[in-house]
Amino acid sequence: MASRGKGSKRTYDIKRRDKSDTFTPLRSVTSKASDPPKKSHPFRNEVNLWLKDLDDTLKVASDNFTLGNYHVAAFYTHQAVEKALKAVIIALKHKAPPKTHRLRLLYSEVSAEVPLTAEQLRFLGELTPVARRARYVDVAPGLPSEIYTKEIVEQYMEKALPIIDAIKACIAAQGV
Repeated sequence: MASRGKGSKRTYDIKRRDKSDTFTPLRSVTSKASDPPKKSHPFRNEVNLWLKDLDDTLKVASDNFTLGNYHVAAFYTHQAVEKALKAVIIALKHKAPPKTHRLRLLYSEVSAEVPLTAEQLRFLGELTPVARRARYVDVAPGLPSEIYTKEIVEQYMEKALPIIDAIKACIAAQGV
């Protein structure tokens, strides 16, 4: 909704969700009245924020892997895949993604548009428990720092990156 005050600015109030659970971006956008309206995907900004955060999350995973904090690297690898899936849901479905860490559930929202192999789909199921096991001792069979080894997390990262790349390619193909 646009509103014009006494100044030379046009303000658009944008809220995250309404009662119908349809999605609109979280950010408030302000432009000068003289600026021509931008012709862009209405969710482009929100998707790009998710993608930038995803890239930062991948860097945190990589940095922690290098430092030997394998449980932290595992957690952030999971987070990176989750953020990629949530970005593609926003880009393709124009709605808020489900509030879940379950990667296969998130993927089910876009499975028709983002093809993954059976092995990649199985990996999403394998990676899902990492969201809790890498952080909480009460859900892990031991200390998170003892469960996740260099070899395990290296495999996670090697398997996660092609999935993230496929999702980013799908988003790019949509012009978002």
